[in-house]
Amino acid sequence: MESRTIRVRGTAKASAVPDWVIISFNINSYDYDYAKCMEQLAAQTDSLRNELIAVGLEKDNLKTYRFEADTHYEHYDRRRVFKGYRASHDIRVEFPFDREFLNKVLNTLGKTASKATFNISFIVKDSEPLRQKAIAEAVKNCKEKALVLSEAAGVILGEILQIDYSWSEVRFESSMEICAMESPMAESSYDITPEDFDLSESVTTIWAIE
Repeated sequence: MESRTIRVRGTAKASAVPDWVIISFNINSYDYDYAKCMEQLAAQTDSLRNELIAVGLEKDNLKTYRFEADTHYEHYDRRRVFKGYRASHDIRVEFPFDREFLNKVLNTLGKTASKATFNISFIVKDSEPLRQKAIAEAVKNCKEKALVLSEAAGVILGEILQIDYSWSEVRFESSMEICAMESPMAESSYDITPEDFDLSESVTTIWAIE
């Protein structure tokens, strides 16, 4: 006689407050002369780097993740016209989320001479404890559902025979875009509170029933 089983899928959600900030910068330079284009980009990059160091960020934390230099063309009446050279430098900096320090950084960036655009991301740096919590709750949810089903069916829930779980890469991140300012921003206090991140997990279990 084949053993009798019941298959149940359990789900659960866990939440966490972002604890890490990533600011990604993009600096662009244009000029008809290649050497001047590169010199201008280097000057803008040095300006941004010095501003960030002055506010308290470590120089070694400023990392380049993309650098490009190429010819720049524009199209006029089906004609491709050479407009000089374009260079782009993308830099990233990371640090623990602290509202007061982030305000200090934003006030500095509001007056930057680098003409950089930047994107601010808020992440949960170590998501594994949150994942483990959600998985554990999903297994509990499986058992609760299995008990309800077995009682409703008039059978006795036995031991768990199998657990199926599919692991997936998770990155908790939200972002906000801030463009280069035409004129320096006044000193401000930014009331930035990143929203909580929710992680959902599901587990499938097979139980013996008597």
